[in-house]
Amino acid sequence: MEALDEGERRLQTALEAGRLGAWELDLATEILTTSTTCKAIFGRGANEPFTYADLLSSIHPDDQERMQAAVRATVETGADYSIEYRTVWRDGSTHWAEIRAQLYKDRSGTAVKLVGVSADITARMQAEENQRRLNEILEQRVAERTHELQEAHANVMAEVSQRERAEDQLRQSQKMEAIGQLTGGVAHDFNNLLMAVMGNLEMLERHVGDDSRAKRLIDGALQGARRGASLTQRLLAFSRRQDLKIEPVALPGLVRGMEDMLRRSVGSSIQIEADLPENLPSVSADANQVELALLNLAVNARDAMPGGGTIRIQLRQGDVPFTTDQLSAGKYVVMSVADQGHGMDEETLKKAVEPFFSTKELGKGTGLGLSMIHGLAIQLNGHLSLTSTIGIGTTAELWIPVSETTADTETPERKTDTRAVAATGPKRILLVDDDILIAMSSVDMLMDLGHDVVEAHSGEEALECLRDGPAVDLMITDYSMPGMNGGDLVKAARTISPTLPVLIASGYAELPPGLDLDVPRLGKPYTQIQLATEIAKVLNATVD
Repeated sequence: MEALDEGERRLQTALEAGRLGAWELDLATEILTTSTTCKAIFGRGANEPFTYADLLSSIHPDDQERMQAAVRATVETGADYSIEYRTVWRDGSTHWAEIRAQLYKDRSGTAVKLVGVSADITARMQAEENQRRLNEILEQRVAERTHELQEAHANVMAEVSQRERAEDQLRQSQKMEAIGQLTGGVAHDFNNLLMAVMGNLEMLERHVGDDSRAKRLIDGALQGARRGASLTQRLLAFSRRQDLKIEPVALPGLVRGMEDMLRRSVGSSIQIEADLPENLPSVSADANQVELALLNLAVNARDAMPGGGTIRIQLRQGDVPFTTDQLSAGKYVVMSVADQGHGMDEETLKKAVEPFFSTKELGKGTGLGLSMIHGLAIQLNGHLSLTSTIGIGTTAELWIPVSETTADTETPERKTDTRAVAATGPKRILLVDDDILIAMSSVDMLMDLGHDVVEAHSGEEALECLRDGPAVDLMITDYSMPGMNGGDLVKAARTISPTLPVLIASGYAELPPGLDLDVPRLGKPYTQIQLATEIAKVLNATVD
């Protein structure tokens, strides 16, 4: 007996050391017997009564049903009783208790008691709750940082993509500029060659008399030379060095006036639909070049539809509120030409405006149509936009700035008055050109017009003629010459003869920017009548 009491004391000591409260519940009478530690876990003093009803009332209302269901399950199945629930002490504070128990059976195997232990797990549950909150805060901060990093990554990728696009645009711009300089230089040299050919052919034609065969041969050669001159104009258009006569142009009337020619050009298998609002403002453009651009676009659209189809020509006003890479802020009229052809892929579309690039069969296209329009658009301070979808078609949009003035409904024709040309009378003219062939051709033209010509082949030689030779009435000089160019020559010549009339002849359609000279220009190749006309203008302006 003493040994049994000793064992119970040791067990009680162990329970107290582990902060475990012992208890047992008589299932028949519902009498609850608890240790001092067990009472403390439920907020009761050692000497206070603590019945099973007291225990049930101390359990948090939200946990009572779960606790009683667990007790029933243990009694019915014999399984161990294990549960965690909240307790509410009499001071209103909430605590956590962990309960573990087993059924105690009598000799007949009948369950008579539920015997177990209880532990206060409030500190553990609070720690777990704090840990859960910290984890939530950490996860939230990680999510926020991750979102920030994702946004930063997206911004970096967008900046990289934007930089790559800008670099691509820069490379394309540099490439087009280099090609433009190359084609402009080729056109200049080609114009010089054509100048010699056309000038000599014209002079020869005037001296063959009634020889019809010779005239036919000369005429054929002149036609070929003029076609070459037309080609150089397209090259100059791409390189943005063509001569433009900028004036207000009413695009609806211009397109309407071209409809018959467009229909003849595209053929009977192609239908043309035109949407031409009358209330559009006039644009600042060269009407002849816009007509040529429209014709090129229509022919391209036709060639994209070998089986026939519809070309839609549309005019609309387009406003650009902010300056972009392609257009300055302002008002524009957009001329679009759309086809229903096979379309172009992205790679082909990028090359479409490059000179000599063509998707047509060999011998059926020069590859200069779109490049000419591209150059024209830039010269007009506009833009050529191309969009295309495989299997649907291509749309070309030419954006042209709105003019500050209104176009005249009728433009009077201007014809050269040959009598006015002849009225200038014979003059002494100083001709300056480093190219011997061109100089020879031009001298022959001038002498045939009755002028006395002094020939020089460099700027230095021309200045020597002005200083030491007889006085001249006019100086005609090439611009691109080795050593002293035409601009430098004009400035130096005016220090010798300030009132000397000057005419610059050049294979480039425009003189370099920044050249501070108010000097008329004659584009090469020129005909004898064009030469005579410009001489008359310069000399008559001097007289006036």
